[in-house]
Amino acid sequence: MILKDSLFEKTRKRTEALCAPLKAEDFSAQPILDVSPPKWHLGHTTWFFEAFVLIPHLPGYVPFDAHFAYLFNSYYNFQGPRVARGQRGAMTRPPLEKVLEYRAYVNFHMMKWLSESPEPQLLTLMELGLQHEQQHQELMVYDIKYILGAQVLKEPYGQQFIPKAESGSQEWLTVEEGIYEVGFKGTGFSYDNERPRHKVYIPGFLISNRLVTQGEWLAFMEDGGYQNFGLWHDEGWAWLTQNKVVAPLYWELKDGNWC
Repeated sequence: MILKDSLFEKTRKRTEALCAPLKAEDFSAQPILDVSPPKWHLGHTTWFFEAFVLIPHLPGYVPFDAHFAYLFNSYYNFQGPRVARGQRGAMTRPPLEKVLEYRAYVNFHMMKWLSESPEPQLLTLMELGLQHEQQHQELMVYDIKYILGAQVLKEPYGQQFIPKAESGSQEWLTVEEGIYEVGFKGTGFSYDNERPRHKVYIPGFLISNRLVTQGEWLAFMEDGGYQNFGLWHDEGWAWLTQNKVVAPLYWELKDGNWC
């Protein structure tokens, strides 16, 4: 079974691999409300499988810890009360090793459930769980970057997200004005906000054939880009001035040089 031998295990291991460069102290940090601690992500993505697959569909399954539903629920009101989002960083307990034990426990029982050849509609539910975990993998990267970026020492996260240098000359590609179809098209998985496929009008525009480089962004800053209101929409200019933004997030001016 593909989901058993590859996709489930690969997805679960990927989440833990994202945490591999972290130290124990990093796992509970929550510098701002919009950042969730990595330990919470590890628990929440595990709770999802326990709450929606194992408890209702694996006869005899015993939840790992009755308190974890309260600790690791996010916004599923029908699953009961939960820790307020801003309090996730205050959860020094359960310790990290207990959360990893929780993941191993749920993984074991998920594999047991899969070995019993569940009905196809239930495999669809599990696929939703995997897609959900992959979403959290993206969130974890953002959150870990912010957690480490908020540190004075600015230690690197690891080697896996070092951007590759852009090569080749920049070109501007033309997207013609017209009516385009957008939304999911196919027979595989999609979220409800990707459907239905529909037509939209898009004005013509130009787009670069590559990403903006740090050097180009620095040139924009040195040319007064953050002081020229003519380069910003009104909402963006209001945000910039209210927050006194003079550079992108994670950029710092040290001894007259941007780092």
